[in-house]
Amino acid sequence: MSFILLNRWNGRFGNRMHQYAYGVTYARLRNVDFVLPGDWEGTKLFKTQHHKVLDHPEMLEEFKAAYPQRAENPGIFLEIAKKHYPTIKEIQPESSWGYYYDSKPRTFNSVCAYQQGETRSKVPTIFIPQSRKHLLEVFEFSDEVKDSESYRHWHSRKGTYDVAHLRRGDIASGTAYVPGINGYSVVSLDSYYRAFEKFGFDKDKIEWISDDRSKKWHQDRPEVPKLGFTYPEGSEYQPGVIFDWLDDFLKMYFARTVFRGNSSFSWWANFLSGTQTYAPLLDKKVPYGENRVETDFEFVIGNYPHWHFAGQNFEPWQIIVSH
Repeated sequence: MSFILLNRWNGRFGNRMHQYAYGVTYARLRNVDFVLPGDWEGTKLFKTQHHKVLDHPEMLEEFKAAYPQRAENPGIFLEIAKKHYPTIKEIQPESSWGYYYDSKPRTFNSVCAYQQGETRSKVPTIFIPQSRKHLLEVFEFSDEVKDSESYRHWHSRKGTYDVAHLRRGDIASGTAYVPGINGYSVVSLDSYYRAFEKFGFDKDKIEWISDDRSKKWHQDRPEVPKLGFTYPEGSEYQPGVIFDWLDDFLKMYFARTVFRGNSSFSWWANFLSGTQTYAPLLDKKVPYGENRVETDFEFVIGNYPHWHFAGQNFEPWQIIVSH
């Protein structure tokens, strides 16, 4: 029996995309099954499925019950996995030694978007085996998405507009801030305006996307109903709408140009589409949760900068090429 098991989802859709990309790459390289603790947004969003749901009702319930304890007892997911599969071993995808291990039963609990250890600034090895061609096949939109009103609308405007993605939401409210563990910077509006001028764009013709429901920064943000989130499935599905963030994702996907935020969500929209991208280069860490101060960052050409500064601003995304 050989498989790679994700024992816990970390984060929302953008982060989950990285975990899924790692799992399907592992499965492809080692010829094993990729197993999830339940379906996810991609089950509705993408045309083909490249995972199996864990066929073990008791274990699935234990994983689900353990989720609220994730901060106090992060090792509980491995304990559950070993209880039912005593020989299973946990690997650390973001370490310099365990990223694509072997075909024995393995499990992981990781965002799969960083490269830890001394090699992280030199060789972001987790991304080298990932194939752009393969991931574009894995993440092809489903017929339901392509038949949606949102998809048809933005497809009709494909390549005719430029957008800026303003990442706010939980990082601006402070709910994503855990002292000593993480801290997200809020990229200032001035950074965007300077970037528009630097790269020759008319700021008055830029269309904005944001998760700023407070409208502190994005005053004319459209009113969009906020759907729920359940674990492990993720974002709440609604027929017709599909997900409350899908319209924003597709708006970036079909844009001519995107000034993206410090966001895995917009990174994936641009990766999948190949849209011309300008991104903030996070060369310092100024957690907004500490002082409620926006931070100025320089925008650069390309989608390669990491969306979160964690000690060094390494550039993993250019490793995923056309192989």
